[in-house]
Amino acid sequence: MIPVAGRMAIAGGVLTLALGLLTACGPSPAGSGGLVGHVSGTSDVAGQPGAPAASGGGLAILPIAVMDGPFWELTGVEPLADPQEWAELVVPLSKSDVSELGGTVTPIDEDGDFRVTVQPGEYAVCYWPGEIGRRVNGCADLEVPREGELAALWGEGGFDIAVKE
Repeated sequence: MIPVAGRMAIAGGVLTLALGLLTACGPSPAGSGGLVGHVSGTSDVAGQPGAPAASGGGLAILPIAVMDGPFWELTGVEPLADPQEWAELVVPLSKSDVSELGGTVTPIDEDGDFRVTVQPGEYAVCYWPGEIGRRVNGCADLEVPREGELAALWGEGGFDIAVKE
């Protein structure tokens, strides 16, 4: 017969394994705290596919209304009315700037994966390729749905993010 301490150790090990498996599977994006996404590198140079994943950094998720004035005033950059022109925008944007603009910060993990946890609606999404809170390298407009998956690209053509089809 196994002593009580031994049985407790085995039960604890089984519980730890079960919790680990559940955590590894992760919650589904729909109804569980946002949408999952992935950032990939891209290259416009023939024969250069770009990096398979853009690791680290983060996303600044801003209410689209700030792009009508407050974003440009805060960054000191001449306003760009066409969202397609935002793709190559390079400006300093701190975490406190994002907070002041009513936005949120979303980190990107080492595999290029992220989770956006905002209400459905229209947003401006800006990309920090390195350290969060330094300089963003591109922004894009995004209609965030209730469920789905997001795909982001960053390279010579700038930054883009969309709902994956």
